[in-house]
Amino acid sequence: MNMKRIIIDVIKSLSRNKRQSILTAISFAISVFVVLFILSSSSFTTNSIAQGVDLDNQTTTLNFHSNNLFNKKGFTKADSELIEKKFAIKSKLHTSSYDIYVESSLNKMTKPLSIRTVQQLAENDLSLPTIVYGKGWSQIKNSVQEIAISDQALRSLVHENNIAKYLKKEIILQNQKYKIATIYQSSSISEQYPAIIVSEQIVNQVFHKQIYYDELILTTSQEKKINQVLKVLDQQGENRLLGSYQWIDKKAIYEETKSQADTILNFIALLASISIFVSGFGVMNAMLSSISERSQEISMRRALGAKKRVIMITYLMEGSLLSLFGGVVGTIIAGVFIIMMNFMGMQAMVSGMQVMITLLATLFFGMLFSVLPAMVAAHKNIAEGLR
Repeated sequence: MNMKRIIIDVIKSLSRNKRQSILTAISFAISVFVVLFILSSSSFTTNSIAQGVDLDNQTTTLNFHSNNLFNKKGFTKADSELIEKKFAIKSKLHTSSYDIYVESSLNKMTKPLSIRTVQQLAENDLSLPTIVYGKGWSQIKNSVQEIAISDQALRSLVHENNIAKYLKKEIILQNQKYKIATIYQSSSISEQYPAIIVSEQIVNQVFHKQIYYDELILTTSQEKKINQVLKVLDQQGENRLLGSYQWIDKKAIYEETKSQADTILNFIALLASISIFVSGFGVMNAMLSSISERSQEISMRRALGAKKRVIMITYLMEGSLLSLFGGVVGTIIAGVFIIMMNFMGMQAMVSGMQVMITLLATLFFGMLFSVLPAMVAAHKNIAEGLR
């Protein structure tokens, strides 16, 4: 059995049926591209989750939760100095993007709504939400009389769907009147965005220049030390009687969320991989059609002494090469898309093992669905084929 001769015959056969071969390979290429693209999005999703929980292995953020929403208390400079002196840990007072409330009144309805400035959102690495109605953020940032409110918060105050009519209406914040100049889109998922966004000047007016720090950032990630710090704050914290000191294990949240995201993405990739299986039927159909057209050629080869085994191997190789070629093309296209995603700032990556498994699956199904056509070709009736 001359393997070199078989390979040449396979290449010639594929060349004679260019259109059919290309279309069959394309179906595999698309399937492989989809699978690898979904798998590559896993790293992008992981990075997005890490950014969403503000994951930092070198620091830990403590939170202060007031017993009274309107009690503007939190961590103090004395708390920070106490921790640094007692544990030799550097600490930094910080204001989050959502955990301070103001008494808000509109249409005789009063509710506590979270409030933050445009600058504070930037400090927390949050992009400004999408504006639905009204003025732009540059005007809100410098205004002393106009505020922005989320569509969800406004609906909770007025209990109406037509909220656009409340633009330029007065809203009372802590007994002071302001105009609604902007209505922005709230997030149903993220709780990081406040209900009201204003300028620094308005915050100073509402809270009489009092600064509220609801977070204390520690330069340690050791759980033992963190618990010791919390115990000291519970005993000696300046505002310990007005609220509670807490710590959220962001790493645990990240790991749990990442695990759930990976499970979902792997399941989607598994569903997408079914398309590789389906592409195998395309190979089988193309090869059966090719065998029907080349019936006389196959019979002539058999009459000249070609063994059934050689005919079978030829067609198995033909199906395998088609699927593998399609898989390689799909891998290259997926690689180009991944590079483009990284170039645009979306970190995406696929491992060599994932690529290898996908290509092996492609080769396996290509070979599997070539078995029946190969058997049909090998057992073709010579007399009938030569008629």
